Amino acid sequence: MLRLAFHDAGTFDSEQNSGGMNGSIILELDRPENSGLSKSVKILKKAKDEIDKYQQVSWADMIAVAGAQAVFVCGGPFIPVQLGRMDSMLPDAEGKLPSETLDAAGLKKSFLSKGLSAQELVVLSGAHTIGGKGFGNPTVFDNSYFKVLLEKPWMPSGGMSSMVGLPSDHALAEDDECMRWITTYAGDQSKFFQDFKRAYIKLINSGAKWKNA
Repeated sequence: MLRLAFHDAGTFDSEQNSGGMNGSIILELDRPENSGLSKSVKILKKAKDEIDKYQQVSWADMIAVAGAQAVFVCGGPFIPVQLGRMDSMLPDAEGKLPSETLDAAGLKKSFLSKGLSAQELVVLSGAHTIGGKGFGNPTVFDNSYFKVLLEKPWMPSGGMSSMVGLPSDHALAEDDECMRWITTYAGDQSKFFQDFKRAYIKLINSGAKWKNA
């Protein structure tokens, strides 16, 4: 659910004021970068169908809330989500999500185009602490991600731990600016929670079109 929220909101382009949290991910499930997300949508649709019986809810709102709830259920911070987003009837442009093969400079440039800083890049990447990418317990939202990044287990001496994380995770640990934030969050989980909450809200509001706007 968290990945679904990231992939829906992550198409935002601040310069073109396009994409963002608009539910268009429902129309983009056949794209390679969204592989596996159809299962999440199928589960979420059951909940949406029930809610729609009483009050119509947009996919954008459902996905934004589902991502926040996933964090909370796994032990992370409670994230309040403003409701009222409208869904797009068209898919967002392709190639807007940051590639997992980008180096740190490329990642920072990609996030900057979405109005997100290097700090927000690092703190949002902390979402990889859940989901089975090798950063601690896959169902516990904590700061294990940053602690593991400090250890760099994928290095030649890492042995069996070389499969931990994505190339983009590894890239963050090789960048001085990102490493300062990694070190901060590795040593202070409460600050990670606080900053993640703020960055997640900013992300899921990016590009949103509001019913009452």
